[in-house]
Amino acid sequence: MVFDLVLSGAARAMAPRLARAGCCAVLLIAVACGGGTPAGDVAPADVATLEAQRDQSPNDPAINLRLARAYYAAQRYSDARAALATVLTQQPQHAQAQAYLGLTYEGLEHFDSARTVYTRLLETNPQADVARLLRGRLQLLARKEMQFAARLAIARESLLTATPPEANTIAVMPFRYMGADSTLRPLERGLAALVITDLAKVQRLRLVERERLQALLDELELAASTRADPATGARSGRLLRAAQVVQGQFQDVPTANFRVDASVVRASDAAIAATGSDADQLRALFDIEKRVVFQLLDRLGITLTPAERTALAESPTRDLQAFLLYSRGLEAQDRGDFAAAAQAFRAAVQQDPGFTAAAEQADATAAAEAASAAPPVQVATALAAPAGGPGPSGAMTTTTATLATAINTAVPSGTSTIDAVPTTTDIVLVGGGTTGNPPPPGTIDVGSPSGNPNPVCQVACGPQNVALIGTIIIIVRRP
Repeated sequence: MVFDLVLSGAARAMAPRLARAGCCAVLLIAVACGGGTPAGDVAPADVATLEAQRDQSPNDPAINLRLARAYYAAQRYSDARAALATVLTQQPQHAQAQAYLGLTYEGLEHFDSARTVYTRLLETNPQADVARLLRGRLQLLARKEMQFAARLAIARESLLTATPPEANTIAVMPFRYMGADSTLRPLERGLAALVITDLAKVQRLRLVERERLQALLDELELAASTRADPATGARSGRLLRAAQVVQGQFQDVPTANFRVDASVVRASDAAIAATGSDADQLRALFDIEKRVVFQLLDRLGITLTPAERTALAESPTRDLQAFLLYSRGLEAQDRGDFAAAAQAFRAAVQQDPGFTAAAEQADATAAAEAASAAPPVQVATALAAPAGGPGPSGAMTTTTATLATAINTAVPSGTSTIDAVPTTTDIVLVGGGTTGNPPPPGTIDVGSPSGNPNPVCQVACGPQNVALIGTIIIIVRRP
């Protein structure tokens, strides 16, 4: 049996001595040193080279994954999706490929598909830092989706204007502050959030998400002074397919300190369908808001059930300082400052530990902050397995898969193939595809535990790159 083996470094020097000794084995040492190409080091310029490699091995998952990453870097998202499909057909649980698929769907603006991918990855219970990045990507994805929907609605405004809105759907605009105390201005968002929370407790009503309306207002670039204009409210309602829009304002007044006025505008004709107004001391803010909401519902002709009336009487917090901090968090969140938002929400929770809405927002914005501060591909990089170890899904790593493919294509016809079996410390080459750790009888275990570098790798790759990834021993039985 004749082999053409290409040996390098110390392995080439060892071959003549083995031959002179009449050995019945040929030793091939394959090393992947620690100083190799980083997992994320793929650029658009690599596409042509990787495409040529893919043409030679169309179904090689390692090559297709690298090609998909290069396509993603080049913003060729459709091509990246096709390459990832090849990887995931062979290795459906490959976590890094799934993460790149989610990023690719984001690039294609297929938001539902991206959300599905990230959600499934979260369901695999990844490490805490990876889970945080995935939750952050979901937060950023929701924001991008709302911005996309707002742009699309504006582009289709003439069509939406002619389309009847969805019955019983209500949007709540940010309230407008008419005073001069800048510390109260964040309540523009906070009061709107309170009204949304209360109206959502009425079963017959459907509320437009606060963030969705804010995304539309950002795209329209409306000045704060126009937010209380009925025509603006009607237009926003039509773009959101809401039948009615709540608008309001609040101000300091000499006689009562704090006054809130609100109205419900019909999107169809900008007519005022209901109004509500109340004034009291600022410390009674939550009671003022409740009385205004009850007035609006009563004047809209909505009869509340006893359960709905009881639910409406509840407040997410009774701590005014905590609510002001929460409102600042919403303001920072709307301008995309997730660090400031998370800080404000955490401060609100510290002020009132029972403020559940603030706690939820603190977690969400902290995850969004982590994801926005990191390159998008970091979530995929974090899901990649350490060299020589199993990935989160137990699939072969890129290095191991490439190594196994090279071996199997070099095995002479009539002999059994060799599969690479990933383990936590060793790479084990098992005849016939058997798995197990420790190796079963007949298995050749040639891995090197971490922290015990192989001297051959040290000679071949240099003392700075001594992490042995795999050693291949091919046994040639002499007649």
